[in-house]
Amino acid sequence: MDIATAALMIQLQLDDSNELVESFAGKGKGREGELSDSQIAFQMYRADLERSVALVEDRKMSSSIAQACQMDGDVLVESLSQEQAAAGDRDIACRLGGVRAHRALPPWTVGSESLDDEILEKLRALYVTAPVEEESLDGQLVKGRSDRFADDYDEQVAESSAWAAMRNPPNQTKRSCTACQEHIIFFQLARAPCGHEYCRDCLRGLFLASLGDDSLFPPRCCRQSITTGSSIRMFLTSDLIQRYEQKKIEFDTPDRTYCSNPPCSAFIRVENIANEQASCPNCLTVTCTICKASHTGDCPEDVALQQALDAAEEHGWQRCFNCRRLVELEIGCNHITCTCRAEFCYICGEPWKTCGCAQWNEDRLLARANQVVARQPARVAPPEQQGFFAAIVENLRDRHNCDHETWQYVRGRHQCEECRDTLPSYIFECQQCNIQACNRCRRNRL
Repeated sequence: MDIATAALMIQLQLDDSNELVESFAGKGKGREGELSDSQIAFQMYRADLERSVALVEDRKMSSSIAQACQMDGDVLVESLSQEQAAAGDRDIACRLGGVRAHRALPPWTVGSESLDDEILEKLRALYVTAPVEEESLDGQLVKGRSDRFADDYDEQVAESSAWAAMRNPPNQTKRSCTACQEHIIFFQLARAPCGHEYCRDCLRGLFLASLGDDSLFPPRCCRQSITTGSSIRMFLTSDLIQRYEQKKIEFDTPDRTYCSNPPCSAFIRVENIANEQASCPNCLTVTCTICKASHTGDCPEDVALQQALDAAEEHGWQRCFNCRRLVELEIGCNHITCTCRAEFCYICGEPWKTCGCAQWNEDRLLARANQVVARQPARVAPPEQQGFFAAIVENLRDRHNCDHETWQYVRGRHQCEECRDTLPSYIFECQQCNIQACNRCRRNRL
């Protein structure tokens, strides 16, 4: 039932109730100034209808606001983008001119996302509709609450008859969460761009994990980033969204500078950096952006860093061109994907596919093949074992640039080759490159 029809029905009932109250006025044998039971009942009924009218008007207003946001969303996004660009330009001008800049705008990711029917249905189920019947996994109807405070109620709260008359929600089915595999009612599931769905707890866990591990940032599933759009934002707390936006600025900054004061170690944003000196807004420590230490005058030679670089040169380690981390390759091809998501050649350190270096080292490739073969049960016939080894070597040569599209469920105790966590019961193995990864890494990291 649409809002206009519901409003008309409630108004007609309200008019009828007013006529009934007027028809009973002055009648009866009760004492003067005292209301009869019927009069009290009519007054309560009319008050209930008036509350329903207010609810309908609120729904009309919220629908109007939602339509306005959808129609003018692109204009609002463009306006905010220009405002943020202007503020950024002013901050740069202030730093260059040695003028103290005003407080920066709070971080916010500019984006535009239309509210489709599914998102509107979830919002309606979360914040508008009253208790409904939902369909369980066995097809039976069970009572439930369709609002976000369902777990906080031990008793059913009565609703008005008028409001119940206008509400006729469909039976709602449960679907499984991609991460925990629990069956959750549909409006408690957030859908990632790839189509997989995450429950509220797993989605928050994924975002929290990404805040402390830049290899998981931004949160993603099936190599597609999960942005904080309308369909995702409503499942996250405002504090988590704010921390995500701040962390996005940090992880998007190349050659980041952190406070050299160990108890602080806060990330220092670019607006607090001038003349290669980064001023921490928390503890006021000044950190050199070159050597990442605190000192006065020219940057002294960093002995510890030089020793690390000498060791890297001796052992053939490579340094990421983006975040300057040192990377050691034990087995596999020369294609390196750093935790900062930069891709480069392990031999020369240049961005991937911009050099003419060999794509793999034969010794490392053979070491990887031996590692894969060692997972299999012992084979009795040596020719069969040699044939299996040769097949693995050839597969690694052909598929060293793997997209990890096909995975096999493997039982037993294994260690994830990405995060190094040990799984007691199972692991997933890519059928192309034979890498073994946990469920989170295969969906959110690789």
